Amino acid sequence: MSGEVELPVLDAARCTGCGDCVAVCPTACLAVAGRLPWLPRPLDCVSCAACELVCPTAAIRLGSVDPSG
Repeated sequence: MSGEVELPVLDAARCTGCGDCVAVCPTACLAVAGRLPWLPRPLDCVSCAACELVCPTAAIRLGSVDPSG
């Protein structure tokens, strides 16, 4: 469990593609692909939860992820 980090996890069914999460990200680690946000630079994520707080549909949340797979 010590290797786990908190990263944004998207619920694509709830996402409207508004882009608010991408716009508010202080490290620009989120991007939009098609209409959905994704995390192309997970090592840049500081787990601040700004994306989670700004999402109007609660489609993105921080979740524990083991980066080693």
